[in-house]
Amino acid sequence: MEGKVIIVTGGASGIGRSVCLELALKKCKVVVADINYDQCLETIEMMKKAEPSSEGFAVLCDISKSDQVTNMMSETIKRFERVDGAVNNAGILGSMGRIGDYDEAMFTKMLNINVMGTFLCIKSQVQQMEKQGPSNYSIVNISSIAGILGFPYNSGYSAVKHAILGLTKSTAAEYGCMGIRCNSVLPGASDTPMLQQYIPTDEARAQLIGHTPLRRLSQPNEIAKSVVYLLSNDSSFVTGQSLVVDGGLSII
Repeated sequence: MEGKVIIVTGGASGIGRSVCLELALKKCKVVVADINYDQCLETIEMMKKAEPSSEGFAVLCDISKSDQVTNMMSETIKRFERVDGAVNNAGILGSMGRIGDYDEAMFTKMLNINVMGTFLCIKSQVQQMEKQGPSNYSIVNISSIAGILGFPYNSGYSAVKHAILGLTKSTAAEYGCMGIRCNSVLPGASDTPMLQQYIPTDEARAQLIGHTPLRRLSQPNEIAKSVVYLLSNDSSFVTGQSLVVDGGLSII
């Protein structure tokens, strides 16, 4: 993977940051995109510490804004002249509540960021890859086990993560002839700031761990390694698939 140009959205923290660090170790050229620009710069610094020869730059991007997604790709091409892969990771958890009580404005916000934002990113990526011509490209979308299960008290999150699986399969079917693979990674409970937002108490955390067959949370780098596998040629005949990385949580 050395020298491959990879865009990572949501690269300022959590799983996205861990993906950037793993790619740095592989000596990829990494575009770290997020709405939190200062934290993107922190990710770049961490990449340099992990692999001094790593290349990358930060770009401010709200993925729900078409012009910002276009700028993200323009900056990538300006700096690295091509794109070989992408990790569409940016998204929000939303608020909690039963469907009958769920805030409509929040549901719309989740659709705009998690679904429309992912769509805009994929659209930009496949357009650029088509311009470059057939090659070995890979796009990885971050969904969740909420995309294959009902997710009580956050129907918005479940809905958008289901939608990402549909986008993944459609992209794989439409662009396989261009050498573009597209897959999803479905994390379970990973020890990230987003999980801490959803499960703020030690009691709730212990209960979740108790329902996970491996009896622990995943670390973000464990999810990141699965993402890197799908970006690499080790998965060269894998497309349109959903890789569940959840410690067995979804089988219970």
